[in-house]
Parts: sequence; C-alpha cells; structure tokens
Amino acid sequence: MKFNLEHDWQGNMSTPRKKLGEKTKLHLFFILLVIFLCTGLIGHEPWRPLESTSISIILDIIQNNLIILPMAASEHIIINPPLYPYVAAAFGKIFSPILSLHDAARLSNIFWISLILISLGLMTRELWGQGFGRQAGLIFIGSVGLILNIHSLIPEIATLLGYTMSLYALSLYFRRPFRASLVLGFGSGIAFLSGGIAPIVIIFLSSLFLLIFNNWRNRRYFIFLGISITIASLVVAPWVYSFHYLEPELFISWLTTIQTSSKLLFNYHFQGILWFTWPALPLAIWLIFRDYKLILSQRKLQIPIAFLLVLFIGVSITGNPNQTNLIPFTIPLSIIAVGAIDKLNRSTASALNWFGILIFGCIGFLIWLGWFAMMSEMPEKIYERMFYSSANYIAEFKLFSFLFALVITLLWITSIIKFKITNRSAITNWALGITMVWVTLITLWGPFIDNRKNYKLIFTDVKQQLIKTSSCVYVNNLSDSQINLLHYYTGIKGTNPNLENKDCRLALVSLTEEKNIPAEYKLWGEIWKGRRLIDKNYFILLTKEINL
Repeated sequence: MKFNLEHDWQGNMSTPRKKLGEKTKLHLFFILLVIFLCTGLIGHEPWRPLESTSISIILDIIQNNLIILPMAASEHIIINPPLYPYVAAAFGKIFSPILSLHDAARLSNIFWISLILISLGLMTRELWGQGFGRQAGLIFIGSVGLILNIHSLIPEIATLLGYTMSLYALSLYFRRPFRASLVLGFGSGIAFLSGGIAPIVIIFLSSLFLLIFNNWRNRRYFIFLGISITIASLVVAPWVYSFHYLEPELFISWLTTIQTSSKLLFNYHFQGILWFTWPALPLAIWLIFRDYKLILSQRKLQIPIAFLLVLFIGVSITGNPNQTNLIPFTIPLSIIAVGAIDKLNRSTASALNWFGILIFGCIGFLIWLGWFAMMSEMPEKIYERMFYSSANYIAEFKLFSFLFALVITLLWITSIIKFKITNRSAITNWALGITMVWVTLITLWGPFIDNRKNYKLIFTDVKQQLIKTSSCVYVNNLSDSQINLLHYYTGIKGTNPNLENKDCRLALVSLTEEKNIPAEYKLWGEIWKGRRLIDKNYFILLTKEINL
C-alpha cells in the first residue's frame, strides 16, 4: 500500500515539528547571546589599560558637554573620532540613576554587538543562503580573542560594526545595488567616526580590490561606489567641518597621525590571528584550500578574502602592536568558515568538537579549582598563588554568583553529553564552551581580577587630598592609563608641566623604592603617600606651599 506524502495528516504531523525545531534553536541562540554579552558588562571597575582611555573621554563628554573634541586626560591630540564614547556617554546618562558611569557605559556594547550580529547574519544569508546566519553568529562569538574585548570600553567595537555593514553592502550589491550603496555609505561613515581615517581607507581599498575579478568590473559597480562615497562624505562631513573650524591646527595634527609605521608588523599580526580567530581560522583555511577554484567566480569567497588581504596589509603598515587590531579579522573569517561547516567529514567535525570539549573543560576545571582554593585555602599552594595574584583579596562566598556559574557549567556538561555530534553541533558546543568559560571566570574570579586591576581605592584617596587643596595637579612618571583613571576617579586631568604652562601647587609622582624624587620637586613637601599592594611603584602627592 502506497502513502501519499502530501496528505493532510502527513503534512500536519511533519511540518510543524520542523518549524518548531528551528524556532527553538533560534530562541536558544538568542538566550546564549544574552548570557554571553551581558555577563561581565557590569559589576567591576574600569580595567587598565584596555578601558582607561575610553572612560576618561566619556567623563570629559559628560563633565564638559564636549561632543566634537572630547579627549582623554593623557591625550593632547585626537586619536579617534568620538562616536563610540558619545554613545557610551548617552548610555551612562540614561542608566546613571541605577548604575555607576562605567557600568552604564559598557551597556552600549550590547547595542553595537547586536547590530554587528544582525549585519553578519544578513550578510551570511546573502552569500551562503538561508539557515547560515545563526552559524556565523556562533562562530563569531566563539572567537577566542573576542571574549574580553567585546565586554570592554573600546572604540574598536563600533568600528567593527562599520566593517560588518560595509561587507554586508558588498554582498547585497548584486541584488539590491541602491540599498547596498546606502549601507556601504553609512557603514564606512560609522567606521570613520569611531576608528578614524584608516578604517574607511581599508573599506574602499577592499572595494577597489574586488575589481580584479571579472564579475565586479562593470559600470554599475562604479556608480554603486560613487553613491556610497557621496553618502559616506555626508555622514562624516559635520564632524570633520566642526573639528577643522574649532581647532584647525589640531585638525592638521590629527591628519598626520596616520602614517606608515617605522616597523612593519606582518609577523605580529600573523601570529595574533593564529590564536585570536579560533575556531574560524582553521575552518576558513580548509575551505579556501578545498574550493580555491571558486574564488574567481563566487562572491561568497571574493568579498571576505579581498577584505582580509587589504586589512592585513593595512594594519601591518599603519597599526601599532595591539591586539585590538585583530578584532576585524573575525568577521571575514567567520563568513568563510560558515561554508566549511557542512562540508567537513564526520571525523574532522568530531575532532573539532572534542578539541573544544577538552580545552574548555580543562579551563573550566582550573577556574573552579582556583575558586575552591580561595574559599577553603586548600590546596595551600594554589591558594597562596591566587591570594598573591589577586592583590591579597579576602574571598567572600556569593550565593548568586556560585549558583549562576554552577548552572551554566552543568548546562554545558549536559549539552556535550546529550547532543548528537554533527557538524553544526560542533560549532554550537564550541560557542557553549566559551560562554561557560567566560561566565564562570567573571562570576567566580571577577572579584579577584577586579581587586588586582582596580585603581579606585588609591585614586579616591588622592581625590580627598585634591579637594582640600587644588584642582590642578602635575603628574610625573604616571602611565597614560594611570593618568586617565586619575581623571575618572578625581574629575581632574593631570597636567604635564613640560607641555602646558600651568602654575599648579600639587604634583603626583610615581616612584619605585630605588628612585628618588625628581630634582624639580626636591623642595616640595609630601602631604600624602600610598600604593597598591600588587604594584612596585608607589605614589607621592607633593605640594609647593610646604617648606617655602
């Protein structure tokens, strides 16, 4: 007896199950994103050196209502345009009644990362078809190097959105050229207003690089680029004009900051990519070697590869040795890696899955072991090492943090036991593993890390002395990040006497035990002295008025 597969009961039984499964997967994906993105955004002080510059600029915006030219305390010229700190300051204002400024400002990262994931999903669907967007998102958040960076106050997060929108525009060009030109114009404008000149140059050089392929060499593509450049010019023109009008000399200095580095950093960035972009990198390399013949004909490979090459050369020539330069590499590699998932053989996918389980399982075990040692003082050697590394932090049991970390760990263990190993589940398990590591690290070790990196106590103590005496202070031998955090906690920008002609009556000097007070401050009197337990340097606050 033959059954008609189009019969009503067959359709009613099978179709809803499939749709329910996809919806459930999508809902679980959103839950995973919320847990991963929101964990670690609040509950700790600004960490140096990663967040010190941005938090100083954000305070400058709020304190002085500066929109066009806000600067960190350590800066004397504009490094990056102020789009990212301006949005972060807006979040700080909105959530100031319930959160401290740095915690509220970090919430802006949810805004940026959400837009990045939307752009990435749309781009992946445009290039690879329906059903690949979620996989691209999982590969992206699973990138090892992003785990701390996307939870920190850094302008590269907004620049990454500009890059992602621009790549999405190139993928959309063949189907919707005018809409794509709008997206490219606004995307490159965002990249400029958050990252400066270099990102917008990289975007348009990547667009021109595509002309080496026959399918991009046509009149319509040049019209598309012309419209995009016009829109980008309109987006960036108000800030550029205002900057030049207010500070013409500073504007010229800013233009000259983009120049070829004296030391090429090809090796540095190559080595960084090898660990920063896992698991996307091995998947992308495997697909490129497998389907290299398709590069000449398929834009799904042409767009990310062209951007990768231009980006690698650009940051290696003009960039500094900073891991934040590696952040944009995650997007093109994630796009390429998506195409490799379903093409892997079962043994390769299984090997990737077990590699992730072993790595994240080992890291998770060490995190729990370190937390247990801090709570119980056993094993003694681990406790002593943790206690010293955390700057003598006295551990306290926090029930909610413990339960949250325990639940996430158990869910990860359940997922690797219950889930059937498939190509796509290997990527899902990787994203779950990195989420588990991040959540347990922040909830269990967060107070230890914060105590080590925290400058709040030392600079709040300095603030009490400054309030009594003066709102002007010289700084000597302080790093840029220390100057910026001094500004954040005291509201006072430290002054360099060699660069600015200010008659300050106070000076904050950082010294080691082996060094003496600088000669220019020999006749000044000491009114305060302090240090952090973890640092070799100590701070001395001096005043002119004593010993005169």
